[in-house]
Amino acid sequence: MSWNPLDAPVDYIELNGKRSPGLADVTGAHLPRNWDKRKGYGLMGAFTVFHGMDLVDFTVTLRLYTAQDWDDWFAWKPLVDRPPDGKRPRALKIKHPLLAQLGVSSVVVTDVHQPKPDDAGSGMWSIDIKFLQYRVPLIKLAKPDGAAAPAEEDPVETKIIKPLVDQFQQLAKGP
Repeated sequence: MSWNPLDAPVDYIELNGKRSPGLADVTGAHLPRNWDKRKGYGLMGAFTVFHGMDLVDFTVTLRLYTAQDWDDWFAWKPLVDRPPDGKRPRALKIKHPLLAQLGVSSVVVTDVHQPKPDDAGSGMWSIDIKFLQYRVPLIKLAKPDGAAAPAEEDPVETKIIKPLVDQFQQLAKGP
């Protein structure tokens, strides 16, 4: 997806198909990778083992300027409220071009801050909402090969481990 914020600015998010109130800024989203460094006593250097991609966390700041923005906030707010006691929280579908570039399409709410007024006295209020990507776990443990040497096929990997990984991923997806 190629999106240019200069030609087509998007100042809102969609959460479960509902547009956010006021103006929205998405900040802090990044693609963290988990690596393990395996060293030996008296050795220089280490083997790196890739442990997969971590979940993307980010903040959406809503800026409310008008009475209509506040009415829209109170209509939209139940999407980000905590679930009622005894109910399981559910992930939410989210849409924004910056998040789509990082592969984020499903999230959970981790925190909702109280509305705070603008320090300059402009009448604008802002609300920070923190999100965490929701993604079903997939096995992705791998040790990268050296840059110059081509990878050789490991018979244990292809005959035993790969079929088990495929079986686990099918089970993780569910029926």
